[in-house]
Amino acid sequence: MVTTIRTSSKNCFTKIRKYLGNKRVLFIASADNGIYTLAIYNLTDTETTSLISKMTKHFHLTKRIESMALAA
Repeated sequence: MVTTIRTSSKNCFTKIRKYLGNKRVLFIASADNGIYTLAIYNLTDTETTSLISKMTKHFHLTKRIESMALAA
């Protein structure tokens, strides 16, 4: 499962990247045209839910869940 976090704030991106590094979570960071993206890998659904909940509280963020449409 892959969880993607996107932001347009470089400051927020840097803080989240440091947070994930401290938690020893496997992720890939990238930046493209002012949009910063963090892709988190190798977590179960439970681990992902727990990490996102803790992180949103820690940084006082809101979360928006986007579902992926299945290809026909």
